[in-house]
Amino acid sequence: MKRHLWISLLAAATVVLLGACAPAPVMSNVVPTLYSVQLPQDGGDTVTLQGRYFGSGPSGEELDDADSYVVIGARSDCTGGVRVAPNDWSAGRISFDDPGGVGQGFVCVVADGATSNGLPANLN
Repeated sequence: MKRHLWISLLAAATVVLLGACAPAPVMSNVVPTLYSVQLPQDGGDTVTLQGRYFGSGPSGEELDDADSYVVIGARSDCTGGVRVAPNDWSAGRISFDDPGGVGQGFVCVVADGATSNGLPANLN
């Protein structure tokens, strides 16, 4: 009887310990974070953005209908501005051609509908 009690207690403790060690659910509402804007250098026209949580980017959708895009010339709250088509998009880096004439403003990334912080950039 004592042996059965110990085995039952040990089994219950194991279940409690394993439950406490279970991984937490993965959060899917991560906000993209923009931390670097590299402007074109010496006659080049490629702008490079670096950050985190950009996702996989647009998937062949029309630029106006996509839920992942880059906005340049925006206000500090990432409203307004002009959408640009990316040349390359990965989870931590985006590059696009400087469309010229946009001027000063903020650069923002919208990844799967979530808007990043804005970084100031002068794209004259």
